[in-house]
Amino acid sequence: MTRVVVNHLRLAAPLTESVIGAAGEVCEQILAAGARSVSVVQVDDGHAILVLSFPDKETEERVSADIGGPWMREHLLPLLSGPPERSSGVLVAGTS
Repeated sequence: MTRVVVNHLRLAAPLTESVIGAAGEVCEQILAAGARSVSVVQVDDGHAILVLSFPDKETEERVSADIGGPWMREHLLPLLSGPPERSSGVLVAGTS
């Protein structure tokens, strides 16, 4: 079953060009590691959303531990005004 992860990122500082460039690179790594899709949405200067889909929970957990978590700690945590608001669950309708 497809798993979807949504992270709301409340920013204390806008995303920089270098972080946006690094996001593109890590998206490719996440896809290569087994994700079905990865999107970073900049809502405004104070809010970004990260949306990912995975074929199963095992892939979700592995990619989060091995790639996503370390990347977030290095590139995004310094820009956040608080902890990410993370939700994860099974896709019950829609496309992946």
